[in-house]
Amino acid sequence: MRLELANEQQHYIADLLWVAKNKETVKSILQIYGVDAIIVLNMMLADYYDNVDATDLAEQVLEKYRNSH
Repeated sequence: MRLELANEQQHYIADLLWVAKNKETVKSILQIYGVDAIIVLNMMLADYYDNVDATDLAEQVLEKYRNSH
C-alpha cells in the first residue's frame, strides 16, 4: 500500500508522526493538526498492518482508533 496524501500539510504531518519518539508526541501532533493528523495516522497504521500477515491484530488496533474519535 502506498500512502496517497491529499496535500502538503498531510505530508508534513506524516513526517512528524514518522519521527515521533513516544505516544505523548503523537498525541500532541493529533491535538495540533486535528482531523488531518488523524487521517494520516490511520493511513500510516493501515499501511503498516497491510504488510503484516496477522490481519486480525490489525483490525483490533484500527478498531480502537475508530471508536476513540
